[in-house]
Amino acid sequence: MKFKKTVYAALAVAMLPLLVPGAAHADSPKARVLELRDACDKASWDVEFPGLCTRSTGSVTLPEFREELADGGDGAWWIRQRAIGLDQGDAIEATNVGGIIHTFTEVDTFGKGCVEEWNKAVTETVDNCDFGKFLGTLVPAGTSSAAQHPAVGVHKFQCLVHPWMRTTVTVKKS
Repeated sequence: MKFKKTVYAALAVAMLPLLVPGAAHADSPKARVLELRDACDKASWDVEFPGLCTRSTGSVTLPEFREELADGGDGAWWIRQRAIGLDQGDAIEATNVGGIIHTFTEVDTFGKGCVEEWNKAVTETVDNCDFGKFLGTLVPAGTSSAAQHPAVGVHKFQCLVHPWMRTTVTVKKS
């Protein structure tokens, strides 16, 4: 009897991918979603930038945000996955779960963004502000970027609004 139970259990496990809707094979391309995060306090941001912050529960005031620039930028502004690995053919996209606009822009080297005041947070001198890239990679609050399929290699992405928001994506041959 124990033999039969073992055989049935093995069969059930082997057939599980066929029975579960949407189950993927190990070698199927995957989609990875990175999260763009922030914690802007709407009331304080609206004083200087009306309507820019859409959060109803943010905790970082604009003065606090500015104070953090000298220390590398506010830690509540970040890309949740600081480094990820993908297999060739996998896709990535970024979803803005914060309350302020971000970009998800591939850059050759991490560096400055397009908001001069906020560049105080980074020490690099490379200027990544390319308004064509900037406009093409905007991710407003509550939206997602277009899916990308990076080639094999190492790719760097940063926010051109908040240049300390960065991630490295390493794509390996499958």
